[in-house]
Amino acid sequence: MTALQGPYSAYRGSIPMYPWSPTSFLINGHGKFDCRTLNCSEKRTWQDSCGVTHPIQCLPLRSPFFGPYNPNAHSIDEFLCLHGKQIRLRLINAVSGIPFRFWIGQHNLIIVARDSIEIVPITVSFVHITIEQRLDLTIDCNQDPIATYTIFAASRNSYRPLENTTGQTSAIWTWALLVYSKFQVNKRTGRLTEVLRLSPDNSFFEYEFLKSFKPRFAPAAVRRVTLAFETVWNNHTAIDALEEWVVNEITFESPKEPLLHANFFDGTFKHVVANERPGRVNNIHATYVEHFEYGQTYEILMINYDPQLHPWHLHEYSVDFIAASKIPTLKSNKCNGTRQDLKQFDYNTILPLLNSTPRVLSIGDSFNIPRESYVLFRFTANNPGPWTFYCHMQWRIEPGVSLVFSVE
Repeated sequence: MTALQGPYSAYRGSIPMYPWSPTSFLINGHGKFDCRTLNCSEKRTWQDSCGVTHPIQCLPLRSPFFGPYNPNAHSIDEFLCLHGKQIRLRLINAVSGIPFRFWIGQHNLIIVARDSIEIVPITVSFVHITIEQRLDLTIDCNQDPIATYTIFAASRNSYRPLENTTGQTSAIWTWALLVYSKFQVNKRTGRLTEVLRLSPDNSFFEYEFLKSFKPRFAPAAVRRVTLAFETVWNNHTAIDALEEWVVNEITFESPKEPLLHANFFDGTFKHVVANERPGRVNNIHATYVEHFEYGQTYEILMINYDPQLHPWHLHEYSVDFIAASKIPTLKSNKCNGTRQDLKQFDYNTILPLLNSTPRVLSIGDSFNIPRESYVLFRFTANNPGPWTFYCHMQWRIEPGVSLVFSVE
């Protein structure tokens, strides 16, 4: 889901029932509100590469929530750079549903950490950061100290070629300034670095390039747990694409009381989990809990059957990612493929054996699973307690994309 596309392009035939799409970006809480509106009475359509016609999503006519729009409410934010030195930026994508590109005019970016975990540094001219991801960057302050340089953040559809953009999209930009301090350092940075050339739409960037600073191998696992998730909707019964989301056919319901409290006082949390009830699309509503034995290593296979990417986050653990790829399908024709085609694949034919020790691609506690893809990771259950594992946007817990890892 990128900017205005949303469920209109992600879920064919879905008519989403939510009020407004994003119209602006903020850097550290500052930015400019986009007051553009469109005439939503026009029932226009667009056609995708498979020849399917979709309705165009429209920005409703409305006023800003917080009073009249003032384009000069504050000056553009400035970040100071001491000439001849480096600065470190922690980049956090805190938006809801939009990957974006970040870059600084005439400056390369050196990625040095993900999720506060040190990685092998790589130098890039821009970074494509997905939902809720955290990256640490260093910047060499080695340009003309008299000039100022623009820091850009743009939604994906703001920089993709038009022929690769699905449906109506609205370019969303924001910017700040990189300025050099009046205090100068005589020593200039003169190191030469190789700039990695990236595709702006490399969905598996974090697994291919954000490598652990110290090479490592994942320990053998005692069991594999498969977690397949998707969004289920049915316009014929007024079930919207933002309502019934499932993990292993379970729509998560929050417990009646905190699980940790119940565990501490009663020695069990069975009596505080939500009452199980049937859903409307062959799913069930329940407090989904996966149990893990303390001290053992487990392998988790995450499968995203959804046509949009999902960010995931596990509390209190950093995990070893060992595989990530698109779901192999039995049909090569994407226009005729179905979700059932995706679900027929046998992952045992491509995944490492549980008793093997594969090389770790990357390490982190938050990660993205691209559309119709899978990610495989291992973790050692050495921190006891019930830990939330969920799609890393708070509002997505409500539709049910969540579960609990209980280490006992």
